Amino acid sequence: MHSRQLTRERRTDFALTLSNTRAVLITAGALIDGSSAAVLRPGMVLIEGDRIRAVGTHVDAPADAERIDFPNATITPGLIDCHIHLSDAGLADASAQDSDPSGLRILRMAEHARRTLSAGFTTVRDAGGRDHLEFALRRAAQEGLIRTPRLVLAGKIVSMTTAGASSWPGMYRQADGVSEVVKAVREQVAAGADVIKIMATGAVLSPGHERPTSAQFTREELKAAVETAHAMGLRVAAHAHGIEGIARAVEAGVDTIEHGTHLHEDPGVAKDMAAHGVFLVPTLKALERIAEGVGVPEDMRAKAQDRRSDRDRTFRVALEMGVPIAMGTDAATPFNRHGENADELALMVALGMTPIAAIAAASGVAARALGRDDIGVLASGRLADVVVWDGEPSEDIRTLQRAPRAVFLGGDRAV
Repeated sequence: MHSRQLTRERRTDFALTLSNTRAVLITAGALIDGSSAAVLRPGMVLIEGDRIRAVGTHVDAPADAERIDFPNATITPGLIDCHIHLSDAGLADASAQDSDPSGLRILRMAEHARRTLSAGFTTVRDAGGRDHLEFALRRAAQEGLIRTPRLVLAGKIVSMTTAGASSWPGMYRQADGVSEVVKAVREQVAAGADVIKIMATGAVLSPGHERPTSAQFTREELKAAVETAHAMGLRVAAHAHGIEGIARAVEAGVDTIEHGTHLHEDPGVAKDMAAHGVFLVPTLKALERIAEGVGVPEDMRAKAQDRRSDRDRTFRVALEMGVPIAMGTDAATPFNRHGENADELALMVALGMTPIAAIAAASGVAARALGRDDIGVLASGRLADVVVWDGEPSEDIRTLQRAPRAVFLGGDRAV
């Protein structure tokens, strides 16, 4: 059989599939498409199967389409959180659950995922799990045992030998030297990772003598990690607070800088990030909650308090310099609970971002940070991840902190 005939038959099969697919038309008073474009009034989205077929102020739908109208509501893309840790619960001291059996931990992870999806977040990037349990969670979702947001998983965080590993058992893969770093990256890929997370500096939530401002991996080690990951088709996220570690990571070619607390100390590095499309995931909420939390170990709380003003200055510098900013909460740090992810958007707006830009940071921009062109924007051909909210988030971003009216994940209504 000729290839052209096969192509015609495949097209016919595709057309038959579409003709048998249930169409759903969602209408509301307004629509924000996630691209930073102006609000549409009214807003309509036509879904067929797991894809969006049309978006606009007026959409022609099949006569037999299911029609769902949400008066006085706003349609947005499913929101994206680029930095969470499903394996932990946001306790003041995460070590309280370190001795719990893995079965209990994975059940908690499923509950954390459920809360996040119910809050309107249809995709999350887990930036470091525990003992690779997150891969089992994803398999359970794929088998239909549980429902979760779309999961972008890092596996274990690749770091140098560090005190931080003792604070988060099962979360770190320690590696020293270029060859060991390469091996550690390959191990995460073999386990099923979608992204590689590396430690370019120390952390706030580590024992007191580990300084967030101190660079960790050498330039050679960072470059080896990035080249290995990119060669295997994976993006790289770099945990980095101090400016030296940020600069080394950007020089090495990472795709996202997580936290970036002291970026304001060298606007030249911010300029490089903007020029090369390196995303900042500022995780504003994490430092806020650690600094204010009662019961957080005092040395960690002090490190967070010392850096809140740096965090704010960096966010404003990034806005001014045109650094692409993607939303991430670092959910699971103290008092930073799953399902309360939209709190981050209110902080971004308070520091100078418009509500429309903040929503884009948690949708279209976040999708680009993840390297995804099938989610994040309401447009024909994209996956039908759609959320409906009461009110006008373009005027009051706090609207997104309330439970959504409806959540569609790949065309299926989850809420």
